[in-house]
Amino acid sequence: MLVGLILNTLALVFDIGYIIGRDIIIINELGGISRMSFTKLTSPIRRDQGFTIVELLIVIVVIAILAAITIVAYNGITAQANTTASQATASSFIKKAEAYNAEQGSYPTTRAQLTGAASNKSYQMPSSSFTALGSTPSSAPSNNNSIYIQACGSGAGVRVYYWNYSTSASVNLTAGTISSCATMAAS
Repeated sequence: MLVGLILNTLALVFDIGYIIGRDIIIINELGGISRMSFTKLTSPIRRDQGFTIVELLIVIVVIAILAAITIVAYNGITAQANTTASQATASSFIKKAEAYNAEQGSYPTTRAQLTGAASNKSYQMPSSSFTALGSTPSSAPSNNNSIYIQACGSGAGVRVYYWNYSTSASVNLTAGTISSCATMAAS
């Protein structure tokens, strides 16, 4: 009882409020009185559960934007990797053709001159390292080691086409003199 009297007196002096039973009486600076019940304060507070449709739509849009950015970046990286692999295959064939020219005095006129060469020859190229196409590629080949090979001028040069996946066009590398080129025969 004495504690209650002291609290009520302090509450009145400091203009905050005082306790009567299970209620709090609050007096503001203007003399207004508000009453709050302890029973309402201690009862569980109910709130609406879940998210609004606007919040859900915003999350879906953000996820869609991130997915689109990821897909575009992935496709660009994949195209660049396929182009690099295709270019490496064509470049490797050109280097082997130049090594053949250095040792034999002319460029190869058939693929078998490189693929069938003895393994101790510097120009030997395994047939499994590339896929020979029948014509200049006009669309992306099924694998990135596909090249189209032309023999030029009866051993005077070689032209190799590969597919650039980034620009969707065929590109060629050459060695030697490039004139009157035709598809390089298998053997």
